[in-house]
Amino acid sequence: LFIVAFNLCQNKWKIDDVLGVWPLHGLAGAWGGIACGIFGQTGLWGKGGVSFMSQIIGTVMGISIALIGGFLVYGILRAVMGIRLSEEEEHEGADLSIHKISAYPEEDLRP
Repeated sequence: LFIVAFNLCQNKWKIDDVLGVWPLHGLAGAWGGIACGIFGQTGLWGKGGVSFMSQIIGTVMGISIALIGGFLVYGILRAVMGIRLSEEEEHEGADLSIHKISAYPEEDLRP
């Protein structure tokens, strides 16, 4: 499930999520929420007291809150200070362009 979702996010939808946070944590959490509604039913050896529809609504609400919050935070950051590196800074790498240190300090120590 994770690999399929990661490939969809990266290749088809072009979402820049290098660490795979959404495919891993988002989809696993969504499945966990929905699975409680499925397997919590007494007909499926659960203890009951779990509404499948409430689990769906809760999962959709959680995803919606995360999306809206993310768009708000990143929209404000983009407007105030920018969140992308220039092409030159991307080529140099974030460590060197932002922090002024090399990602591999042993290269800096060679004579």
